Amino acid sequence: MLRGDTDLAVVLDWSNKRLPVPGGLAKAELLDDAPDIAMPAGHRLAGRAEVDLEDFADDDWVSWPEGEFCYDWLMFTLRSKGIEPRIAHLAGEHHTQLALIAAGMGVCVAPRLGRGPVPDGVRLVPVRQKMRRHVHAVWRTDADRRPSIRAAVTALRDAGRELDAP
Repeated sequence: MLRGDTDLAVVLDWSNKRLPVPGGLAKAELLDDAPDIAMPAGHRLAGRAEVDLEDFADDDWVSWPEGEFCYDWLMFTLRSKGIEPRIAHLAGEHHTQLALIAAGMGVCVAPRLGRGPVPDGVRLVPVRQKMRRHVHAVWRTDADRRPSIRAAVTALRDAGRELDAP
């Protein structure tokens, strides 16, 4: 991005593991995404109104692939809660992760944005700790005056406000 090969990027980070933005880049917050824990409908915690991450210390996890920011975030977050995660399956797409959960293969963190329809046999339970995935627009600061950048950021912010509205 700093070389000018990308005009604008939509990026994410998590409330407890922020993504550093190098000098020369500007950032605008677009929306916050609250994740749930996805578990098989027959899971011992499926009937709860809220759960804690520590409740899943003995569960198998479905995660994003190793080396991805969200994988690193999951490892960091669970370990900070005293949990050494047992990663049973890796899948980069939310619908694949949820299909594995429906098949009884573990539990996963399921952000609300972009997860699509939830398969039968999956129960989503909010996390008591207020985890948030933050979605941002990032662009080069030398492009601040470009009308196309301003218009794109405004449109993304408007779309984020619509998604955050009750």
